[in-house]
Amino acid sequence: MKFDRPARINPIDRLKVVGKPTQRIDGALKTCGAARYAYEQQETPDAVYGYIVGAGIAKGRIVSIDLAPARAAPGVLGIVTAANAGKLGKGEFSDARALAGPEVEHYHQAVAIVVAETFEQAR
Repeated sequence: MKFDRPARINPIDRLKVVGKPTQRIDGALKTCGAARYAYEQQETPDAVYGYIVGAGIAKGRIVSIDLAPARAAPGVLGIVTAANAGKLGKGEFSDARALAGPEVEHYHQAVAIVVAETFEQAR
């Protein structure tokens, strides 16, 4: 594939909406902080919160993770890592994973998810 010519006009370009101001029915409420979001609409009994833990290295290999201190922390209900997360997708050729491990490919790649009773406890 060569990119030696300008791209043709595509259907999105024909709409002429990119880069143009748009009136939003909820715009004023959002900009002044008065908008209500789905999360704020109702109290959900027994809700739990998750926090994604990112890798602190840019590239490398996870040899082990000591989960004992996190598991012992107040409010923590569980921790998911690559060891217990399973694969994404179906079929024998799917090797996609939700969490890094044992190989880390980039900085802050998700390596664990902490689930707790509150967001602060998960964090």
